[in-house]
Amino acid sequence: MSCPILAGGPGAGMRGGALIAGSSQSVSERMRRILATVAPGLELAVVSTQAEAHFLLAARAFRVMLVGMDGPDGDGAALIRHVRQTCPQIEAIAMSETDDAGLVGSAIAAGAVGYLLTEADDAELAFLLRSIERGGAPVDPRVARRILGLLAASAQQPTPTAVEPLPAMGKPARGKPLLSPRELKVLRLIAQGWSTRQIAEAVSLSVNTIEFHAKNIFRKLCVKSRTQAVHQATQQGLFN
Repeated sequence: MSCPILAGGPGAGMRGGALIAGSSQSVSERMRRILATVAPGLELAVVSTQAEAHFLLAARAFRVMLVGMDGPDGDGAALIRHVRQTCPQIEAIAMSETDDAGLVGSAIAAGAVGYLLTEADDAELAFLLRSIERGGAPVDPRVARRILGLLAASAQQPTPTAVEPLPAMGKPARGKPLLSPRELKVLRLIAQGWSTRQIAEAVSLSVNTIEFHAKNIFRKLCVKSRTQAVHQATQQGLFN
């Protein structure tokens, strides 16, 4: 099943509309209301089953999709995987009520580029969603801490000697650091869940400059989101 393609590349924000596949009708309606405030005039659609989601994904072009991890049909991770495989241009953002380790881990593994906690208030959710317009990834700070914990636990597990580490993705030339000191500092703050504006204020640079550094980091690590960048950097030992 093919997916309609929108013009524009990464950082195109929410142009093209958003699809909401919430875990409940109340969550879906709340996210619809918040998105309507964040991006007035944005085309919004809500589905309650994976079959409805598959139909709309094949029939209409979307830029963003919010997916409840415990729905629709009780398996948000399966829907995120479907989106990544059939409509890779769509930014799939997971959401759940709490930062459950199992849900967070399955969302990241499925390919989510952001994670929202619906227990947050409307203002906080709206702030995170606005980062999409700047090409950012909306990740609740509590989820960011959870992700770092999962990555730390994974890094402590022994690696079989017969298995080669992930090689080519962003591998630097011999003797040359992959990331510059400035890029590494920005990435460390990203890993702590800081927003682009917070990072800019902390290092006394403009928001545009921080976004430029972030794009360079994504390019060098061969990733498309903040979550993936932190994961890849941890895998390569860049934070050591």
